[in-house]
Amino acid sequence: MTHRSAPFVAPNLHLTQSDGSDNSDNGNPSALLVDEKAHKKQVKLLLSTLQADIAQFRDNFFPPPYLTQIQDLPIYAGNLAEVQSYEQTWQALIDRAKGFYPSAGLPPDYLPLPASLEIPQFIYHVQKLHLTRTKAKESKNFGSVGALVEKCGPYEDAHLIAMENALAKSEDVRLVAHREFIDLRAYVFCRNPKGELLEPERIRFYRTGLVIQTLADFKVVDSRQTPRKKRNDAYKNAIADNGIWKIFVKN
Repeated sequence: MTHRSAPFVAPNLHLTQSDGSDNSDNGNPSALLVDEKAHKKQVKLLLSTLQADIAQFRDNFFPPPYLTQIQDLPIYAGNLAEVQSYEQTWQALIDRAKGFYPSAGLPPDYLPLPASLEIPQFIYHVQKLHLTRTKAKESKNFGSVGALVEKCGPYEDAHLIAMENALAKSEDVRLVAHREFIDLRAYVFCRNPKGELLEPERIRFYRTGLVIQTLADFKVVDSRQTPRKKRNDAYKNAIADNGIWKIFVKN
């Protein structure tokens, strides 16, 4: 099963004016706009504070000192009590993160927190771990050359002209940027309460780290020496390339 991350949902915050009164619209439409801007600013500040707190906590408590590292990877294994104890040290930060991503870990999709937060992923009742490498690509879409250059870096003048000409042909044209990389993944096989082996979860773990509770006869299958072939690319004939990002035209 492939996981995308839980969607961001801005929390509801009670905003007050400097005099302590409630900042409601009072029939004034401009007050609603002020409210919205203040709310976005406060949410952004709270999220930035959370990210800073997570980074500081990781510096002090990751990797976990009493769990066993799996090979040379940010994967750490232990028994039930050890993993639960370590997860508990993260719980306050996890709860704060779920204030911004309330569907994380909930049915029916059980989507994880976004990797950008860098909170470790915790998985229990693990019987087998299959480590793989695969050729993959990061993809971004742009409707302007300026936005593309800001995200992907500088290009030669001829490439910039080619991108401008492509966008000028139609309002529906988009520029698609691809960056190839080797993606490390773990296929995690768990057992349910009946002892049945479940279908594996495919986990991207390198940025967040992975903490697992292992069962008896736990084993690791390492296929990293034979990268899987990448899928056929639907985009052909790049119109620009700065050595990192290749640019294609999407009509």
